[in-house]
Amino acid sequence: MYYLMSLLETYHQTYTYDIGNNLTHISHQANSSAWQQTIAIHPNNNRGTETQQSATDFDANGNLLGLNNIGNLEWHYNNTLNKLIQTDKTNATEYCVYDYQGRRIRTVLKSNNQVQNQRDYLPSLDLSSNQAKQQSSTLHIGTHILSESSKDNAQTRYQLTSHLQSNTLELDDKAQTLSYEHYYPYGGTAIIAGKDKTEVQKNAIAIPTKKEMIIVVYITMAPDT
Repeated sequence: MYYLMSLLETYHQTYTYDIGNNLTHISHQANSSAWQQTIAIHPNNNRGTETQQSATDFDANGNLLGLNNIGNLEWHYNNTLNKLIQTDKTNATEYCVYDYQGRRIRTVLKSNNQVQNQRDYLPSLDLSSNQAKQQSSTLHIGTHILSESSKDNAQTRYQLTSHLQSNTLELDDKAQTLSYEHYYPYGGTAIIAGKDKTEVQKNAIAIPTKKEMIIVVYITMAPDT
């Protein structure tokens, strides 16, 4: 089994709730990193309230403006993602294009003013190409996905989803495991594994309500105020 992470490790997460059962604090402890998140709750109801930190982390509509160690997010007026600007040394920016109904139809990844990858979304069909002129297509049929690229033969991928419609397990037409993904209780990937690196990277649309980007991210919203 191939693991996308270079090193597996144990971690410990602690969740704190108030007397109204509202989540108020998350603490993550691991050898590689440690972080905490505090959710401020309004004293007169069970809704999240704005803090000095949240005022800079989210826009007026509750859209997240930055991802730790990844980059900055910019949004359209209708709360659709405009672009993700990476803050690392790659100088990469991913742009999202939508149709008149607000459906994402294309994502383009650019680095140093050159297109590195492009993905077009059609009804039940995704088309992807990269700088090396390699092309792939993914056809969604009911509960399984038929994937075909310029290098590989067609492949059927059966997906098992959770109650949140997130992919947790992918099998091929011989019931062999292609990829496996496990999530933290409040979102985010805790582990992703598969038959090999290529199969893991083919795991598409981790969260169907937020189309997979070329740079895979999990986007959260600020609590209602």
